[in-house]
Amino acid sequence: MCLSSTRFLYPEFKKNIDQNTREVLKSGFYILGEKNKKLEQRLSKYLNVKFFTTVATGTDALTIAVKALSLGKDDEVIVPANVYPSVFGIALSGVRIRLADVDEDSLNISPEAIEKTINKNTKVIVLVHLYGNPANITDIKKIAKKYNLFLVEDCAQSIGAEYKNKKVGSFGDISVFSFYPTKNLGAFGDGGAIATNDKKLAKKIKLLRMYGEKKRYESVLVGHNSRFDEIQAGILLAQLDDLDLMNNKRRKIAKEYIKSLKNLPIKIIEENKDGKGVYHLFVIRTNQRNKLADYLNRGGIEIGIHYPNPIHLTKGFKYLGYRKGDFPVSEIASSQILSIPVHPFLTNKQVLYICSSIKEFFRK
Repeated sequence: MCLSSTRFLYPEFKKNIDQNTREVLKSGFYILGEKNKKLEQRLSKYLNVKFFTTVATGTDALTIAVKALSLGKDDEVIVPANVYPSVFGIALSGVRIRLADVDEDSLNISPEAIEKTINKNTKVIVLVHLYGNPANITDIKKIAKKYNLFLVEDCAQSIGAEYKNKKVGSFGDISVFSFYPTKNLGAFGDGGAIATNDKKLAKKIKLLRMYGEKKRYESVLVGHNSRFDEIQAGILLAQLDDLDLMNNKRRKIAKEYIKSLKNLPIKIIEENKDGKGVYHLFVIRTNQRNKLADYLNRGGIEIGIHYPNPIHLTKGFKYLGYRKGDFPVSEIASSQILSIPVHPFLTNKQVLYICSSIKEFFRK
């Protein structure tokens, strides 16, 4: 049983993918053409945001988003301590990173930890909707307003999720998305996007996407080469009409897991009571994580660990100056978390097999 849906997407959407790909190949426009424009328009409407810009990767989306805020070299960005991929895009933007611990139940960034981390150099809070579960947006927005900080939503794992009946990605000053193949809306290569309701920010984001050029070969700032290709845009468009349907299938599987596994000695990461999660990942916590992972693997069930190390305990981010023990919730969770399959192509029989396998492990 696969952990992600990547190998099922082409057979499921073959007709539309083939049609869109043929149209791109016939057009002769392979970068930032009509498919990109259509995708940007469709997702802008879907999220109810004014401006939506595709870029080459989710990492680029974060880097460009932070650069668009025109921060200084001593300005600081607060990031959750447990979200490994997000920190790279922020580090590459050149700003200083400050980590904050996460909430025990959701593993999303803790509002209390954010407020303790804020100092005179703080300029941005990066709020990650981890595993497709909306974070505590209300309290975090209050903190951002109180201290006059920018709020960046990282929606890499949460496209389609809702908080108080609004799509995530529509609450912050800027929001970023990833179209990596395993995501709920995944390309067959890499891709990302940036959304905002601010016209000035949107203009700067578009400049930063392509060499900082207002017109060809006339750069007004140092930008990136971060353009999304037309074939990938067509592949996303082929799936977009079914995004909510696929997310609802994930929710249905998650409900079965919650119901079947609730009496076991595990902790389940459930959705925000004010939100509607999209279960990019279904994550459980157990002190027997490694043994359970081995057992499930032997039974043909793919598992994952998202993520095995908090940021401050990885070699690449030693320079931040943190030590073991600085972020206890993130550290303990990293030794307990286990992701089990939750993609929309799982059959009922497979879901029941996964549940029975986990139950069998704890009976032994």
